[in-house]
Amino acid sequence: MRLPRFDASARILHWSHAVVFIWLLATGIQLFLTPSSLLGNPLIRRIHLYASLPFVLLPVMIYIAGSSLTRRDVKELISWTGDDLNWFVELLKNRKTAITGKFNGGQKANFMVTLLLIAGLSFSGFVVWMKSMFSVGFVELNFLVHDFLATLAILLL
Repeated sequence: MRLPRFDASARILHWSHAVVFIWLLATGIQLFLTPSSLLGNPLIRRIHLYASLPFVLLPVMIYIAGSSLTRRDVKELISWTGDDLNWFVELLKNRKTAITGKFNGGQKANFMVTLLLIAGLSFSGFVVWMKSMFSVGFVELNFLVHDFLATLAILLL
């Protein structure tokens, strides 16, 4: 009998967020590639906008309402030790890396980069969405930031 590495709460967190991310990616690419206007098709824009809400809220809700195992995994992913740094040193030296816990340094780094991308995409998307609250220059800068972060997220898939 195999024991699952992650419980149902962690799987729901992962896959619900992944599905919404792919949805945002598909609508975002369509908006980005639309030649007729900077903001693209109003229906696609609205779908993209409203898909951003579960992108931000679902992980928070599942973290709060989910299992203690999921919360413990998240806490371990954001906790760094010397062993995690040694993992990178050993990796760079092409040596076999030691198993130091449930997550190695690479997995923790991936999690942190993903969190930063989520925060950056959420903030820049909010600025673009609520553009009337900000200066034109700041909104234009956030369009560029949002596009750059989305491109980076695609490359990290």
